[in-house]
Amino acid sequence: MKKQSQVTDPVFANRSQTTRPALPSITVFVVVFVSVILGAQSASAQTYTALNKVGVGKVLSSAYGGQIFGFDINENGTDGIITEALSLSNGGLKSAVETFDLKTGKITKIVKTLVSPTAGEELFADGIAGNDVALIDEQRATIKNGHVSRDDLFFVMNPVSGGKITGPWTPPNPKNLVFWQLAPNQTTDIQVAGVFRDAFSSDVPWLYVSNIATNTFLNFIRVKGVSTLAQDTTTNEAVTAIGSGGTGNGDAGKVVLVNLTTGKTREFKQFNNGGAGAGYVNGLAVDSNTGIVCVTTNLNSQVAFYTLSNGTGVWAQLPNTEDGDEVNSGYVVANDPLHRLFLVTQPYTSTGSSGSSIDVYDETGNLIENINGFNFENANYPANVLKIVVNPSLRIGWVNGPNGNQIQQFFY
Repeated sequence: MKKQSQVTDPVFANRSQTTRPALPSITVFVVVFVSVILGAQSASAQTYTALNKVGVGKVLSSAYGGQIFGFDINENGTDGIITEALSLSNGGLKSAVETFDLKTGKITKIVKTLVSPTAGEELFADGIAGNDVALIDEQRATIKNGHVSRDDLFFVMNPVSGGKITGPWTPPNPKNLVFWQLAPNQTTDIQVAGVFRDAFSSDVPWLYVSNIATNTFLNFIRVKGVSTLAQDTTTNEAVTAIGSGGTGNGDAGKVVLVNLTTGKTREFKQFNNGGAGAGYVNGLAVDSNTGIVCVTTNLNSQVAFYTLSNGTGVWAQLPNTEDGDEVNSGYVVANDPLHRLFLVTQPYTSTGSSGSSIDVYDETGNLIENINGFNFENANYPANVLKIVVNPSLRIGWVNGPNGNQIQQFFY
């Protein structure tokens, strides 16, 4: 494993590069994965006591057999939520919100079912916020004279364990508002979400700061770019990143932080290792307790760990890779703040004979273990579809796969 320190020059200026991720599709697609080899292999740089046998666990299938497009778990409980969508023979679409038990891996309730005759409406779980409050997006798209428009409705489950929708979430100017991502945060009542306001005529994203449970909005911040999104609850900042785009070592990407009260932006440069540079950012996660962000990039199969206060950091090469091994690069990331761990997904494993894997790191860049036996190989999933979530106290996680209508339990 290679590591390297970096001292950067944080610049307190709003100079983010305009970046527009693909909008969440309302079209259902089915991804078929190949068979997996189960098991886990240790590559521990330090030891800790596992609560369970490390490796894959149960597989949960959606109730109607539809593609799972959104899911999350209560990081402090045993309940979770999924949304699925199934294409109908008449050209319509059937979608549903369902709850499940993260320990048993079984569906506990079908909360809401929506049948769209034109496939223009779909239920999507944006995530679970603090105090087990879930945000559900009823995506409503229409096409007229070749022009696409959106008029989504948003609903709240407070709490998810209650198994029912309890009220609305009503952002202002909802026409053509496209929800991109709810930053993972189950610590506080204040959530930040990335949205595209007037998405089909503007390339500018916004950050909406909200108390979802009370349907109140604290701030609306226009930003120049947003990729995968995290939230530092200690400093009250949104954390996102801009990649180098593969333009070489002279043009490093940036980690960008936005104060959720003032809207002021600060940023620092990322590592840009590899012959073609680091490339775009695939995923990031933040530990608000320590102020560390973990970032994966798409060209060099590396993972980096930065101190948010000053931009210093270390990087590590993913196991059995070199800095030009784009195909094996890490993707979305989850944080376990209780044990100070980051879990990095590898859609195309470099630690097993086939399939996908999860690499577990401590916050100083030491590889703790590899978990093999997954299949979430479609690296083109946007961050709001491919997902990894963990319950730190139980050391149980869930991730997409092995098929499109399933999610996979694991232990770490």
